[in-house]
Amino acid sequence: MTSINPLVIHPDITLTLPPAYCGSVRRYAAMAAFGNAVTDSSRRFNKREKDTHRCSISGPNGIQRLTVPLEKPAEWHSTRLSDVRVSTHGEWWNVHWRAISSAYGRTPFFEYYADDLLPAFSGKIESLMELDDMIDRFCRCVLGIPMPGEFPAETATRELPAIIDTPYYQIWADRYGFIPDLSVLDLIFNMGPEAPLILQRMVKK
Repeated sequence: MTSINPLVIHPDITLTLPPAYCGSVRRYAAMAAFGNAVTDSSRRFNKREKDTHRCSISGPNGIQRLTVPLEKPAEWHSTRLSDVRVSTHGEWWNVHWRAISSAYGRTPFFEYYADDLLPAFSGKIESLMELDDMIDRFCRCVLGIPMPGEFPAETATRELPAIIDTPYYQIWADRYGFIPDLSVLDLIFNMGPEAPLILQRMVKK
């Protein structure tokens, strides 16, 4: 499980995390520090864990929170994340993509990456985990974080490393100042190939 990736400081440990929709910059900084990072979709749905279907971006009007509507199951408390389904209410995927395009359409790297991310907003995805995983694969690919692999239980941890918010170029900073811990899409579209360097600086060794 060892890695030559310079971001990795715990090459033989697997970090396990709950799923996230367009996960935060801090989340991906933590993931990059481990030799293996996996998403646990077997856990029960917890209404307090909003990151599974909500994220924050920064646009011309400041911070905007995007929420994926979910179909209500018979009983939330007994529903596993792997069984949660996405609602079609309000054609949310079009709303989210317009918001992302408005926020980042003029960033240096939006046009370079947008076509690879767009399929996640097709409206054809029915499972929340499939949606989260598709976006996660895109983010990992851009950031150079390996896809999750199998791991021995004794090498797993849920403990996150110390994270230091590190300012980077944001297109709306002249209006709102630097805003930390937005969706990692903010980092990707603003910084492109330099995004992994920001993640590396954020983890306290």
